[in-house]
Amino acid sequence: MNKLAPYIFAALSFLIASSCRSVKPQAPTEAYQTLEYKAPVSHVVVPIELSLREIETQLNAQLNGLIYDDTDYEDGVLMKVWKVSPILLSMKGEDIVYEVPIKIWAKIKWEINQFGLNISDEFTADASLRMTFNTKLKIGVFWKLEPQTSLQKYDWIQKPVITGGSISMPITFIADRVIKSQQKVITESIDNEIKNQVELRKYVEEGWNAMHQPIQVYENPTAWLRIRPSAIFVTPLSGDKDYARASIRIDGVTETFVGKKPETKLTNLPNATYINNAAGNFTISLVNDMTYEEAGKIATQHLGGQTFSSSNGKKKVRIDSIYIYGGGDNLIVKTKVSGSITGFIYLRGKPTYDSVSQTIYLKNLDYSIETKNAMVKTGNWILKSTLTKRMQEALRYSLAADLIEIKKQANSYISNYTITKNVSVKANITELEPKEIFVTKESIKAVIYATGSMRMSIKGIDFQ
Repeated sequence: MNKLAPYIFAALSFLIASSCRSVKPQAPTEAYQTLEYKAPVSHVVVPIELSLREIETQLNAQLNGLIYDDTDYEDGVLMKVWKVSPILLSMKGEDIVYEVPIKIWAKIKWEINQFGLNISDEFTADASLRMTFNTKLKIGVFWKLEPQTSLQKYDWIQKPVITGGSISMPITFIADRVIKSQQKVITESIDNEIKNQVELRKYVEEGWNAMHQPIQVYENPTAWLRIRPSAIFVTPLSGDKDYARASIRIDGVTETFVGKKPETKLTNLPNATYINNAAGNFTISLVNDMTYEEAGKIATQHLGGQTFSSSNGKKKVRIDSIYIYGGGDNLIVKTKVSGSITGFIYLRGKPTYDSVSQTIYLKNLDYSIETKNAMVKTGNWILKSTLTKRMQEALRYSLAADLIEIKKQANSYISNYTITKNVSVKANITELEPKEIFVTKESIKAVIYATGSMRMSIKGIDFQ
């Protein structure tokens, strides 16, 4: 046996041990965030349509035939007024304009007592005229219609025909007396009928209560959207030939829930507040989860088995497996290596969303302080290698397919969603964008903001 063999074996053992050094840096502290974010405010539009034809029908039913009968002759005037043809409503700007054709019979007595003389006479008159009214429709603070009707003008269809009396009386006297007595009677009748016939508050309250009901927006996992209404606004009424229209806007904070359907918590209908216009833009937040186990598997699939060399190529390290856990608002990448260095090394990076590529990546990925300190003596060369760059390129998770699927599935639910028998919602998500990423104890959570438009439909307003 060669006497040098033991020395050669010892030298080789020393060289192998020197070139394959074990590294045991202290692991960065495990820490997690709480999922906290400010829920966005959504605006839901509820269109109101008052059918002028419905109101017209009701008015004609109530104001029909003899509409005024004055039998008190104490003031010297007896009068009967008939509606002789249907009232026709139309909308002009924010006002309802309509005509009331009437027939008038009047018996008028006049008397003069002066200088000891008493002169009196009486006569009857028949006439017909067309009275044009204007009704300003306003929604009151307590969600009641508050119409204000006024006479705009009148036109004679048949001028007064006077019967009896020894003195000729001017037509204007009769006209003024008729208009003065009838204006208030007819305008108040119209206002009362509109207020009594249209149950606006009942309509609005049904929509307000329905807005509290949770809406399913996703199936796997089951996700619910619940809006906590906080305010309600209404635009002025305006319209066209057949309808008076306004829009209600309900503002509320959106909440999302995963799993079972959340409870409904009703609040009282607030008083009405006016705004000039109402847009139904909404923003809801959806949460996309990735477990740490899943993230580690993806990272290992991309990087497992890859080797990295020193600048002179004499030293190499191989990535065997990768584990990921939380380190506050950062992710800790625990990497098992073998080769010139064996053991675990730790890298730290902040999960960040790249809107251009629609991927989550680790920003500023670098070795942990503990790993850097451990490498100074055992493997300083690895700190200068391309390992961090390669890992940063590989540790990217694309959300593109997830966003497409979330949008598709959510829209399939909310494009025409029935909340109650009389209330439905039509919504459309137009954009999805992750805004915040949280490193929680359960998983890596990407909060995705979905924006779009939302309208609520309530079946017809009740007419009593």
